[in-house]
Amino acid sequence: MLGIEVRSPDRDAIQGFVEEEDEPDPVIDGLRAAAANLKRFTGPQTMEIWSPRVVKQLWQSFYSNMEGLHFQSERDTSEHPTPLLLAAILYVSALHHTSDKLAALAPHYFRATCSAIAELSIPSFLKTSELRVSFDKNNTPASAEQIAFQNVLGLILAGLISEAFIDLTGIWISIGYRLCLDYCPVWVDERSSKWRQLFSGLQIIDLEHASLHLSCPVIPLKAPLPSLRQLQSFVEDPFKRLTEMMHVGLSHFAGRGLPTIWSFVSSTALEGSPLPIFPFTDTDAKIIKEWAKNLDDWLATSNSKLGTITILHATKSQGPSVTQGDRIQIMRQYSLHRLFVLSIYHPARGFDLFADNVASIERHELLLSARTTLRLQNNDKGIWANWDLVIITWAAIIVLQATEGGVGEHDDLPLVQTHLNMLKRTHRPAPSLCHTLASRLETWLQSINTPPDGNAELTQLEYDPSWAIFDENSIRLAPESLFQQLNDAPSNTENVQQSHDLTLMSPQSRGFGNTRLWSGHEQVYDTWPPNFLRLFGSADYQPQNNAMSNQ
Repeated sequence: MLGIEVRSPDRDAIQGFVEEEDEPDPVIDGLRAAAANLKRFTGPQTMEIWSPRVVKQLWQSFYSNMEGLHFQSERDTSEHPTPLLLAAILYVSALHHTSDKLAALAPHYFRATCSAIAELSIPSFLKTSELRVSFDKNNTPASAEQIAFQNVLGLILAGLISEAFIDLTGIWISIGYRLCLDYCPVWVDERSSKWRQLFSGLQIIDLEHASLHLSCPVIPLKAPLPSLRQLQSFVEDPFKRLTEMMHVGLSHFAGRGLPTIWSFVSSTALEGSPLPIFPFTDTDAKIIKEWAKNLDDWLATSNSKLGTITILHATKSQGPSVTQGDRIQIMRQYSLHRLFVLSIYHPARGFDLFADNVASIERHELLLSARTTLRLQNNDKGIWANWDLVIITWAAIIVLQATEGGVGEHDDLPLVQTHLNMLKRTHRPAPSLCHTLASRLETWLQSINTPPDGNAELTQLEYDPSWAIFDENSIRLAPESLFQQLNDAPSNTENVQQSHDLTLMSPQSRGFGNTRLWSGHEQVYDTWPPNFLRLFGSADYQPQNNAMSNQ
């Protein structure tokens, strides 16, 4: 997501984190071998990024602020971290940190992550240094399967925050897929269940990256290995069906040379060269209508299933129900996917909301979805993934087009400005996705000509719902009270987190586990769990006995 330009960190900025000689520490001991290996990719002027205190702070910040990797505990990871997984975790942690000092280190961890990924394609006899893998307390070397598992997880983390922005993300996904095929256990057992979750994570990142570039997905819809295929489908998991819909729909439009959402939001010019004509076929219309119908059905079915799970959840847990967050996730994904489906052919029409070949019903439906998507950020504080940010920025640009064309609403510009301010608040060093999106949106915002009288009634479109692709009522299925309930509810992780801080974190680093200090954007509740659960599935949707057995 960033790291294209690696600068030497300010020595004064990190001087407080550097230790001349580290002392024995149960948290950092398991990371020493991987960190020593990664030092090969770091220049002497930036060696401070591997100081024990910095590594420990970022490592603990990562595991204190995410729970979505329910199948891979911190203890399991710290016993056998590969250099790639360690670099990816440190990169993700630094990238989402609100500390300017730690966020400034992200480009250097990105470079180490890329170097570790590159080594996966280099024969061992050509490497400058033999890849060392840490040992557990019994001095037992990690198995080839464990090493591959850790590397795939590292590739998923790197891909999650690089999708769209880094073109090579698709190649990283391909490497992860190859490792899954080579090292996933053949038989269905506890270990293959975890590999199934990695496969799911790879598949979702692949689809999100491919959708923004309209490229062909790398990961197939159905896993080729029996062990992955048999465990791939959990009917209770609402995101599994969403993945299937995206894969089927995207496969029809990919590889046709159509202009993409990413090509527009990443452009530095308001108007480019004239685009060729891309005919919209009857088959295209049929695919989009079926996609829309399936999305509406998915929203209704998912909400219905979550109502059942809520009852089961209440019998075994106290505190705020996890399903409140699930409902927000589902509404978020529905809104984003709905706008994506309606926007597939909009770039091919020259990104012009008022083109002659755009019917008024299409314009209305696109604007309705764009405004709904843009309003997500008012209540949903769990938005940070690349795909989410790109689609919401795309929504903001569509809304600006409507405002300039005289069909805006009075809260359009404040909504756009709120999103722009959120992008600008990032602590990530430039260049980054947030900087790119903010620059594009600000350029567009400054260029539009708004109606002269801000209090005048703006023109409203005539609308006949019988011609709509989506059910207009579906977009309103998430009441405002749902967001308010979750935002007002006390977190049931505070006591656990406090215990973790007191036992593991140094006085200087205590508090980095606070979710308000984790992301570059303001947060009211945990953001990591919902996004990781979207990738790997919730523990509520997995078989009860899915812990990886000791090897």
